Amino acid sequence: MDAWKLSVVLAIVFGLAELFSPSFGALGMAVGMLAVAATQFFQGGLDLNRDLLIFAFGSALAFLVFRAAFRRNTDQQKLRQDDINQY
Repeated sequence: MDAWKLSVVLAIVFGLAELFSPSFGALGMAVGMLAVAATQFFQGGLDLNRDLLIFAFGSALAFLVFRAAFRRNTDQQKLRQDDINQY
């Protein structure tokens, strides 16, 4: 089995794991693994250092984008003027 096919399978596993988790962490990892699969397909072969670097940056970027995109308005705390707990 080619390295990029294994990466696609791992991306699908991360995508399925997202169904059972309450956060968007596994979805970011799935996008990072898809970026690794695309790199392996176009660059040819497995290079551990390159693939780990692409996975780390792709996952972190996807996580930040998903966090900003799916943020709820109730996630922020609203302070009132006479709130005893403001300090």
